[in-house]
Parts: sequence; structure tokens; C-alpha cells
Amino acid sequence: MISYKQFQIIMSTVRQFLEPKLVSKNIGVHPIFTLIAMYTGFKVMGIIGLLLGPIVLIIVKNIFSNLIDKGVFKVIFDKK
Repeated sequence: MISYKQFQIIMSTVRQFLEPKLVSKNIGVHPIFTLIAMYTGFKVMGIIGLLLGPIVLIIVKNIFSNLIDKGVFKVIFDKK
């Protein structure tokens, strides 16, 4: 029988590995970028940053995907 402390360590470890994969699947971002966003958010803002990091990543991803779809980068880097 495992103790509560052992169970807590096992669950924490499993969660650390699964959470980025589950979050990334739901938001459509590669798991490594989600993990980087979570880590960066945690280092910058603590526990709140851990939650806000992936949200900021989604916003940035949407901004850049919209700019690419509209061809803004083609206009900026177009050689005349």
C-alpha cells in the first residue's frame, strides 16, 4: 500500500508530463511550445503565470496566423 505522500508525488509527476500534452491538444499548439509558455509564465509571474502563459501563447499564435493569412509579411519583406 502506498502512502498519501507517495501518491501525491506520483500524481504530481504524472500531471507534469501530461498537462502540456492535454493543453496543447485543446489549443492546437505543439506540446513543447505549451510547456515553454507554462514555464516562462511561471518564472515571470508565478502560479498565475503558469495559467496565463498558454493564454498569451494562443493570442500571439492567432495574431501571427492572421498576419500571415493577410499577407502582411509578404508586403513587408517584398523586394521591389
